[in-house]
Amino acid sequence: MTIDHVPQAKRSPARPLIEPRTGSGEKFWKSPYWWEQYGTFNPGVAEYRSKVLLLYRAYDIHYVSRFGLAESVDGVSFQRRELPVVDTDPNDPYERLGIEDPRITKMDGIYYILHTSASYHPVGHHPDVFEDIQENIPWRVRVGMRTTREFRTFRRHGVILSDVPAKNACLLPERIRGAFALYYQERGDLALSYTRNFRRWFGTTLVPWVKPSWWETKKFGTGSQPIATKEGFLMVYHGVDQKKVYRLGLMLFDRKDPSKILWRIGPILEPKTSYEKRGYIANVVYTCGAVIRGGELWIYYGAADRAIARAVLPLKSVPNIRPLP
Repeated sequence: MTIDHVPQAKRSPARPLIEPRTGSGEKFWKSPYWWEQYGTFNPGVAEYRSKVLLLYRAYDIHYVSRFGLAESVDGVSFQRRELPVVDTDPNDPYERLGIEDPRITKMDGIYYILHTSASYHPVGHHPDVFEDIQENIPWRVRVGMRTTREFRTFRRHGVILSDVPAKNACLLPERIRGAFALYYQERGDLALSYTRNFRRWFGTTLVPWVKPSWWETKKFGTGSQPIATKEGFLMVYHGVDQKKVYRLGLMLFDRKDPSKILWRIGPILEPKTSYEKRGYIANVVYTCGAVIRGGELWIYYGAADRAIARAVLPLKSVPNIRPLP
């Protein structure tokens, strides 16, 4: 299916919703917010008891990531917890550099939180992810998972794809023929794999990706968790051009065969504001979560790897998309 018109998401409001708390100018080791002083970004999104919850990635001064939690009734004004709700496990060799970029899927009353577990290989090994001038550092990334029912206690499942150098993972919100279905990225490929217990995997396939558009020629990746609609699974995804500018687009996966992309369009959002152009990483809009409310798609995104903002897209501007009851 070809869509000629590219809808544009509108910043609402035109300012960050969440920025790092600094503790009124205190030194980082004296501030109660030392754990998020360098960045609050890339939140997973969930709805819980009529509220919008953001489980966001937070940087400390050493750029180790943990997850903070913020909640809102209206989706704009958020109240944050004082301390991180999910900490990295220093005894886990796969989490030595933290946990990153949570994506949340709810099924049967359980919220499945897929995230990247970041660490190093032993010195002398090749890295899992090649990032230009950092390619000699032996980065190691794996897909980790935690679950919760009420966002107070979190069960840690550890790495669920132990031998796969992967990130950007997210679960489909429905089982496919009785199995959980997981999207993830292994280097430059988008993969789909199935499991019944998160230990043994089967049916792994690569998702065909047609010729990249101009704004995704360097790389592309998943973004929000997949959202079930009557027409298919809707996802906000990200693309990066040759100048390393991050933008967002939309794509729809087939409901019966989620390895098939029915269409993709974009960009629907690109860096334009000062808080999107300047930060830890410049020129970035990047999402890990979105929700449908009142006929609108609310996209929560990280701006320049420092702050969190929201963009709104009316569903009526996206052809043939109807939310489920």
